[in-house]
Amino acid sequence: MRARLLLFISVWAAAATDYVELTVFERIKFSVPGNWLVIASKSTPEKTVFGFQIPNAADQGTADSSNLSIISSGLKDAHDRETFEKKASSTEEGAMEKKLVEGWRCSTLTAMQQSTQYVVWDCYRAVGHCGVSVRIAWPHLPKNPADYDNRMEAVLSDFLTSVGPFKKQSK
Repeated sequence: MRARLLLFISVWAAAATDYVELTVFERIKFSVPGNWLVIASKSTPEKTVFGFQIPNAADQGTADSSNLSIISSGLKDAHDRETFEKKASSTEEGAMEKKLVEGWRCSTLTAMQQSTQYVVWDCYRAVGHCGVSVRIAWPHLPKNPADYDNRMEAVLSDFLTSVGPFKKQSK
């Protein structure tokens, strides 16, 4: 039997901004602005990874960039769920837990990448039988707008809010 299409992509308009909605193996869905570049994509029935570069005029001509990644893993049994919960409840050294979006466990830290300081957020949530982890990182650059940290936290909040269980459309 031929494998059926497991990843669906659709485009919809919202508030004059185009968004791309992705559905992963009919388990979860999420949406991103249409101008985000896909920098990584790998999908199997067990695990799906997407990486996006978030446009930022301040990083042009530099080796730095603002990025978001999402990993969804199937939670087939109690062992998978326990492993995911253990990872979600731990934080990297120096990270502080922060509340951002209801239902998500998040932590944040600052880290150096070569000579550039980055803000890093890691967020976790189980969605049905799927463990979802999201990481966003953005550089502190001299040309960033003064409110860039607040803007990026809003980007993360919007993204996390878009992640949810896939629901089949009735015909």
